[in-house]
Amino acid sequence: MNVAIDNQIRCERRWRLPLAWMVLIIFDLCLVALVCAQDDVGRAIDKSKTVDAVIENQAPASQPAVAVRDDQPAAASLDNAEGLSVVQLEGPNEVKADAVRFEAIDVFVDSGNQPLAAYQVELASKTPGVEIVGIEGGEHAAFAEPPYYDSKAMNNNRVIIAAFTTGENLPAGRSRVARIHVQLKGPGVKEYETKLSVSATTDGKRVPAELSIAKAKA
Repeated sequence: MNVAIDNQIRCERRWRLPLAWMVLIIFDLCLVALVCAQDDVGRAIDKSKTVDAVIENQAPASQPAVAVRDDQPAAASLDNAEGLSVVQLEGPNEVKADAVRFEAIDVFVDSGNQPLAAYQVELASKTPGVEIVGIEGGEHAAFAEPPYYDSKAMNNNRVIIAAFTTGENLPAGRSRVARIHVQLKGPGVKEYETKLSVSATTDGKRVPAELSIAKAKA
């Protein structure tokens, strides 16, 4: 009888130790799973922040704009419904294909008998070998300072310039509002596409106007 009881006690002790170890192992596994889950959440949050930062850094910069009242008629179009005009400026034919030269392009806006207080002009080269290297203001005191433009236009072939003034002394009729300096490569005619996006008088009232460009006189 005593022998049977001892055997039973030994069996119970033999099973208690493995059961305790199993509980510890399960507890450890739970801790490991919890830590891994927290690490995954942390990495997901960091990744989300990184993506947001990249998106924010890659957001395109806004182009300069002039405030104009929408209830006024649009500025007069030039060659088509979008207001685009293609202009050819003559160049020397006797220069070499890799020769580099510099020219200045005068930008004129003609607002008729209406005073011009604001404008926005786009100029883009349609011919290879043209780079914009500088921008000046116009001949009238109202636009004597260089217009607003995107600095990325430098050493490129396209630029948008814009200017406005709140003064009372404003130009009317045909006036040179800006001068764009370009570096040219090669001989022959250079072709440019121009667009007058905004032409406005005081209080942001749109006025019909015509845009033209010409090679600056030395």
